[in-house]
Amino acid sequence: MLLLSCRRLLLWVAWAWSAATYAADCDARDRLAFQPVLLGVSVVHGLWPSVHAGRAAHAATTVVLGEGAEVTVVDPGPTRQAGRALQRALKCRRQARVVALINTHAHAEQVLANSAFRVSVAATAGTASAMQLRCPDCLAAMTSDLGAKALKGTRIDWPDRTLTPGDLVQAGGRSWQVFEMRDAHTESDLVLWSETDRLALVGGLVDGGRLPVLAQGRVLGWLQALDALQVLQPQWLVGQHLVSGPAQVQAALQTQRDYLCSLVHYAWRGLDSGWSEAEAIKSLKLPERWATSSAAEYEARRQQHQFNQLRAWREMELRWMDQSPRPASCASTPDIGR
Repeated sequence: MLLLSCRRLLLWVAWAWSAATYAADCDARDRLAFQPVLLGVSVVHGLWPSVHAGRAAHAATTVVLGEGAEVTVVDPGPTRQAGRALQRALKCRRQARVVALINTHAHAEQVLANSAFRVSVAATAGTASAMQLRCPDCLAAMTSDLGAKALKGTRIDWPDRTLTPGDLVQAGGRSWQVFEMRDAHTESDLVLWSETDRLALVGGLVDGGRLPVLAQGRVLGWLQALDALQVLQPQWLVGQHLVSGPAQVQAALQTQRDYLCSLVHYAWRGLDSGWSEAEAIKSLKLPERWATSSAAEYEARRQQHQFNQLRAWREMELRWMDQSPRPASCASTPDIGR
């Protein structure tokens, strides 16, 4: 009997030690901050610095749908390590496992962490096509920018499930309607809409305070996407580094619209004045909202703003030459580019 009691005591000590070690391991490795939005919806805002001085950090927001043992993840991040860190955090904090992934668009910051999960990946056909076209290059570019150590083990995992407009996705105790915004922030941007909570998950269509990037986007398409979101009249909006609740959503949409319309107004004014493209870019100033005390970061933002303006100029030039009116979305928007 004494021997049996000793064995039980040893087993209990071993279990307690193992549990304590596991908890300590969780505490040491789990550094993710989950921001609750509504029941069954939380976000993690990630920021990954470049190894090159003066380059902007890569930012992405991951959305976790579900409160129970099984969750769906929207936009898992830019590296396999980021995906593994999310897995550990969910296991340590919630005893939850990821059963499905959704990619809202084909930017590397959103999709390269797919490789950390052995689950189905859903996306629009446009996003899947854009990933096939760009992901080999964006993986190489991300490896160069974040460093080989940060990208160790990262590979490209393609979507294997196609989402089409009007589809219903069941996740996080909700039914999400699929919307696709084409030629907006990218070639194809996915929006998930919960009518019950009037909650929109908008991916990269609305950014919280970061300078928008028109690399694969179009001004007119992006403005139309913002108009479509406005028609839904969401009470909650989750974008990139952005969670807007009641009374904040319209301001977030307007801020995004203001910047895009500033590009439109500046291009239109320059075309009316007979400027060349080069003259317009030479006279361009970075909006005060994105001014920064860091000279390197300011220069990076200035160059990005110039790139955006060039894209908008070429798009507006065709419209101006056809004597088409300015986009209706910008009719009452102030010219913040002055």
